[in-house]
Amino acid sequence: MPDSPPFVSERLSLIREEGLHRSPPVLETEDGVRGRVDGREALLFCSNDYLGLRLDQRVRRAAAQGAETYGGGSGSSRLIAGTLPIHRELEQSIASWLGTEAALLCSSGFQANLSLLQGLAGRDDMLFSDSLNHASLIDGCRLSRASCKVVRHGDPQFLARALATTQANQRFVVGEGLYSMDGERGDLAGWVAARELAGTKTTHLLIDEAHAIAVLGPQGRGVAAESGLEASVLARVGTLGKALGAHGAFIASDAATIDLLRNTSRAYIFTTGLAPAPAAAGLRALEIVRSDEGQERRVRLERLSMRFREGAQELGFELAGDAGVPIVPLLLGGASRAMEFFARLLDEGVFAMAIRPPTVRKGRCRIRFTLSATHEDEHVDAVLAALGRVAAVLGPGCLSDTEHKAAKSSP
Repeated sequence: MPDSPPFVSERLSLIREEGLHRSPPVLETEDGVRGRVDGREALLFCSNDYLGLRLDQRVRRAAAQGAETYGGGSGSSRLIAGTLPIHRELEQSIASWLGTEAALLCSSGFQANLSLLQGLAGRDDMLFSDSLNHASLIDGCRLSRASCKVVRHGDPQFLARALATTQANQRFVVGEGLYSMDGERGDLAGWVAARELAGTKTTHLLIDEAHAIAVLGPQGRGVAAESGLEASVLARVGTLGKALGAHGAFIASDAATIDLLRNTSRAYIFTTGLAPAPAAAGLRALEIVRSDEGQERRVRLERLSMRFREGAQELGFELAGDAGVPIVPLLLGGASRAMEFFARLLDEGVFAMAIRPPTVRKGRCRIRFTLSATHEDEHVDAVLAALGRVAAVLGPGCLSDTEHKAAKSSP
């Protein structure tokens, strides 16, 4: 093979100089709690497997049976020959769970958000996208034919003014139920109020519930259900690859909207259908999520998350996010400081990833801890003890006044 062109090395060097180079570690685990990270033993606080279903034997057996029954893949795009009976069964179960008329199964959460935004928003429409939205929502807005305005996070009055001063055929407010890097719920009540002021017939809410689905709300139906605002949301995106422990994603809405998406969403139309194994795994996991056992896991997860948050606060760390959710970010300031904390924690036998730009803003780097229902109190206490030892050397990592100002002034 020929050598890479000079610009490749130049760009990689720049990424390394800014402390932003990434190289994914190889993780091995049998229970999702303890494992090996590039061969090093560690407690794991880094996965989105919030309910601990990914390695559950029932979910594993369902995946194996799905592959045995339907094969290794779906064989084609959904609209040609790639829709299998397991896909239809899962879509019907999701719709029943969320109380919608229909659901559309996709191969990934990224694909689902691209499909939703490109499929609904037309050339004469306007998208209002929360400033902390996930990259898949940002790219969905970019790839749609609609115009887009970025609205301030946590400022429904700003959104209301933007809606009131914008002329468009249809207007779509795009946000998340639970923001994955901050562990903070989206302000659905504020968005609904802004929509009411703008006019409900031409202003619609689109909510990505990827990190909330199966975790928050009654039966784990997400933040929209927790807020009692399901009827105010046109479409919700959820994932099978986080709390449900499988792979894939879905869009849930009324039957006509799903039918429109099926016929207009290029990311859906031209993508091979979800493999049967994760579809079957997701179906079995959904049964657990909707059961009494699922509720018990959610209660346990909330308690463990509170235990960890309270302990980290007692150590003097500045935290982002809401109490009781399984995402607990420890704010550390700059990228180099976050990476130093990450390395020292790994030396202590704790794996939790340092999050740096472009995932978060400059000056707001963090260690993002995620809790699972399979963690035990002793695991939480062991991590808090390790944090205390690292903080004794580096300090608790709270942002300085200078870093606060830099973070606030960052776009």
